[in-house]
Amino acid sequence: KQWYQRRVAITAGEKLLLLNVAGKMQVSIKDKAAARAARFEKWSEQEQDSVQAAGRAYSEKLISDLCHEKIGLADPSIQPILKKLYNLYLITVLQENISFFLTNNLITRRGAASLRDDFDALVKEIAPESLTLAEGFGITEEMLSAPIARDWELYNSYDNAGEMKEYENMIRA
Repeated sequence: KQWYQRRVAITAGEKLLLLNVAGKMQVSIKDKAAARAARFEKWSEQEQDSVQAAGRAYSEKLISDLCHEKIGLADPSIQPILKKLYNLYLITVLQENISFFLTNNLITRRGAASLRDDFDALVKEIAPESLTLAEGFGITEEMLSAPIARDWELYNSYDNAGEMKEYENMIRA
């Protein structure tokens, strides 16, 4: 199952990045205050990219784990669509970080090559259910409505600071 391999890759990536940060945070200073200051300097100045990457990987794995757990607890009638959404999430994470996963041998070239086609196929399968899904997740029509989907020239004809209220009143008038 490809979703399983994708989940394993994300888990391994998180572990690799966390171990990398942990290694970089090591200091060989005996004085506790000086060691703390050196570690803070590394954390906040020298290794910020590594820290951010590890934090993001941790979040992505946490989301993956929670999705996997909750799908197993969901009503069996909705599990198939939830599994598709979950797989779409896994593909998105891998695509956004594909160079990391490939260079660290966490995904094969063949697996990476299939991501785009698998993503497109899943979107095609999910698309007919999109309004039902939005409703099921409590996403209202107002939340789905963007100015670009309406009269964007009218929306941009005055300084509205991104607010919709006056725009809505103009449409209704």
